[in-house]
Amino acid sequence: AVVSTQSTGITNNLSTMRILGPKVSNCFFLLSCWGTIMLLLLGIFFQTKSVILLKDIGYDEDRYESAALTCFIAGGIYLVIGVITYWQKVVNDRYSALEPETTTIVF
Repeated sequence: AVVSTQSTGITNNLSTMRILGPKVSNCFFLLSCWGTIMLLLLGIFFQTKSVILLKDIGYDEDRYESAALTCFIAGGIYLVIGVITYWQKVVNDRYSALEPETTTIVF
């Protein structure tokens, strides 16, 4: 059996490292976009002491500020994950554009 390898022209460095596959990176990207938007809005609502959140937090001023800060931190973490998964989407798009079409024949 002869195995042939074809060079795709992509060097192995950090900017082209594939960590996530295309489906996982798309899923994580959508989830991180939604999580970032939701948590940032929730943090704004906690910071403005929204009446609808009164039942969840109570009348304590410190709890509103603490909950707002927690939401902003979590939103920032989701944003970082979104940037990483977007980078993986770009890398996967480059690989799929450079990979030659292969045909598999099964006997």
